[in-house]
Amino acid sequence: MAEKKLKDWIKPEVLAQPAYRVKSPGHQIKLNQNESPWDWPIDFKQKVLKRLLETPWNRYPDLIPNRLKKKLSELIDVSPQQIVVGKGSNEVLQALATVILRPGDEVCILAPTFAVYRMLGEQRSAVITESVLDKEFRVDEEDLLRKSQRAKLTIIPNPNTPTGTLLPLELIDKMAAGADGVIVVDEAYVDFSGVTALSLLENHPNLVITRTFSKAFALAGFRMGYAVMAADLAPEVQKGLLPFNMDIPSLLTAEILLDHAEWVQTRAGQIRKERDRLIARLNDLPGITAWPSHSNFFLLETPFGPEKTFDFLLSRGILVRDVSGYPGCENMVRITVGTPEENDILCWAIEEML
Repeated sequence: MAEKKLKDWIKPEVLAQPAYRVKSPGHQIKLNQNESPWDWPIDFKQKVLKRLLETPWNRYPDLIPNRLKKKLSELIDVSPQQIVVGKGSNEVLQALATVILRPGDEVCILAPTFAVYRMLGEQRSAVITESVLDKEFRVDEEDLLRKSQRAKLTIIPNPNTPTGTLLPLELIDKMAAGADGVIVVDEAYVDFSGVTALSLLENHPNLVITRTFSKAFALAGFRMGYAVMAADLAPEVQKGLLPFNMDIPSLLTAEILLDHAEWVQTRAGQIRKERDRLIARLNDLPGITAWPSHSNFFLLETPFGPEKTFDFLLSRGILVRDVSGYPGCENMVRITVGTPEENDILCWAIEEML
């Protein structure tokens, strides 16, 4: 295909963007994508399959998944009219960017943070404004307040990725109160932090909270997420999603899964306990810095640098994430908390590397 044709067909903002990539070489232990280390039990899967077999496949799913919205509303104590469901929280974020942003609008994000936020803004010809974290990954509150105040859309993950750090709710409250635009708090990892901005929604019609089923709910293989917002904002955001965006298998699975929310929280508690044990054990090793985290992952620095650390661990069958391309993370890899057995193997491998 002639390069000239691509320039004619594709927006320059998209041509200039690097593609989102994740290295996935062969491995035995997968600790690179912040997934749950535990799959759902076979009896749960059989329950889903039974429901799926009983459901007509030749019919569209509900245009608006009201049964799922009702279950979610009961879980987090909001009105079903406040919820928008998407195929992963990324799809709801995409809908928010679609209905809010015009060319030239400002999008405020942290640096470092999840790369998708920048992608969504740039693809819509928005101007990206970064509030840079310091060397300890702490936010400059005055800088973030000032930049979010003038932005059309601000997206803040809490906890942040890849750092695992938390913004205080008092700061989010001030941001929402002072901004003319929309403030989105991405709570993908809320089950590992226990800190949520849901209580702030009542006072801030410009506040949106997104969540995913891919992390603590162990449903990364089924794309499922949602957002909570003011009841009059939700139907406008829904317009940014294509009709019948949700497939029947994902909807059925999520509905059944919500009947097992206690199991999810038990697993999340085990991951939190393993995270703290693993970080403490690694920090006892000479030359190793495992950064504190409020999520199911953490940053790791070794004397050998990220590339050699990544390659050595991969040679032992352990796949982690090289995040050295993120600002402030030039010497780091990111590691997802695995099962206790996987975490022990990781520690032995790092001891061997030393």
